[in-house]
Amino acid sequence: MYNRGGVDLNTLERIKGLLSDRNWSVYKLSKVSGIPQSTLSNMFNRNNDPSISTLEDICRAFGITLSQFFADEGELVALNKEQTEMLDKWSTLTSEQKTALLKLLK
Repeated sequence: MYNRGGVDLNTLERIKGLLSDRNWSVYKLSKVSGIPQSTLSNMFNRNNDPSISTLEDICRAFGITLSQFFADEGELVALNKEQTEMLDKWSTLTSEQKTALLKLLK
């Protein structure tokens, strides 16, 4: 169990919330994460928290890190591949290039 915004939530509730946010079924999570559907179903039916390695696989499927999984809403932002690439390139620009790019984007 962890605290999010003053409310105690358990790991399974958080996973269910992420499934709902993405309109995913347990079957889709199984396919994307590589975790057998029976394992996920048993986890939910028996109200058992996943192991750390299983939770890492689940987070990877959702495109988030473990820290993002446990972070308060809005605290961390998940970046897609394109956004990550943009930030990587941004860090290599000179100050003048950054200024010019910001002007172009505006």
